[in-house]
Amino acid sequence: MSRHTTTWQYVYGIIPTDERAIFEVDGIDPADEVHTVVEGDLAVVTSSVNPDSLHGLERSTAVRYLSAHQRVLETVLRDYPVLPVKFGTALPDEDVLRTLLHQGHELLHTTLTTYVGKQQSEVVVLWDLKQVFQDISAEEPIATLRRQIAGQAPDETVNERIALGQLVHATLQRRRGEISTQVIAQLRDLADDLIVNPTMDDSMVVNVALLLDTARQDALDERMEVLDAQFGGQLQIRCVGPLPPYSFATLEVTAMPFDAVDAARQQLGLAEDVSVAAIKRAYRQQAAQTHPDHNPSAAHAASRMETLTAAYQLLSTLAKAQAPATTNEGDWPCHLSRAAVERTLLLAVVRQEAAI
Repeated sequence: MSRHTTTWQYVYGIIPTDERAIFEVDGIDPADEVHTVVEGDLAVVTSSVNPDSLHGLERSTAVRYLSAHQRVLETVLRDYPVLPVKFGTALPDEDVLRTLLHQGHELLHTTLTTYVGKQQSEVVVLWDLKQVFQDISAEEPIATLRRQIAGQAPDETVNERIALGQLVHATLQRRRGEISTQVIAQLRDLADDLIVNPTMDDSMVVNVALLLDTARQDALDERMEVLDAQFGGQLQIRCVGPLPPYSFATLEVTAMPFDAVDAARQQLGLAEDVSVAAIKRAYRQQAAQTHPDHNPSAAHAASRMETLTAAYQLLSTLAKAQAPATTNEGDWPCHLSRAAVERTLLLAVVRQEAAI
């Protein structure tokens, strides 16, 4: 997508409202207000940003931007159900934001309806790694192996030391697995959905995202107390929330690449304004001409067919994205000019991790 201005619109999330709103919170650029852009009964939460500032971020800047992104969404969540948009998403102008809402209305409305009255909470369990290693070192057969190695030169006990390290690692993983199983067993029945996220380091035992009905927050607090008692206060159990449903539903917005679309159009010999039926017809005609009867070289025919199929699939994806919101027919106009392609968006609601 080409850039015509130095200021784009940063996209935080989608909310169900037909009113313009301004949020009292600092966004990616604290100098610009965070507000809504409305189309029908949906709105984009947005603020201005220089798109170049989103590329090649240093770690400290990326952390600051991510914090701003999350801060805005958590502020919006106080008043509206919100569908988070993937961090770093920016679009050229407010007209494209309205196109996003219009083009994706059914998907966005259905997703928001699914998460009304829901919130994400994250439960993180930490342990004292130094104490854990002390406990493990007293277990058998680790304790016996340590005594055998003690006082001997390292080069004389290489295999034993390797075996000891493997035993310690296996025991650490077993303990982590046992604790994780117990924590999840306590929490699973509270949640409409649950995702186990990767642990960040060895000090983290469990990292779980829960999708909860808002009415179950008190029950979650009580269950946290049960877990603390269950582990005798030996673990640090933290709960972060309420949060937008980041892990369960995040909107990804992708702009169609004009150069690739234009190359596909030319491959199929199409004009810039065509119908879906014309795209299919052109593909079938070109495919028929690649038949081995017309191409003595099987390798050339296979390569040509692969190119045609890729072109057809790309144009079909574009056509689907340009489909009218209400159509019962299998045919509709498809626009392949640069202006039309650059305002055609691919939308997908994704989960961040696989559920268990």
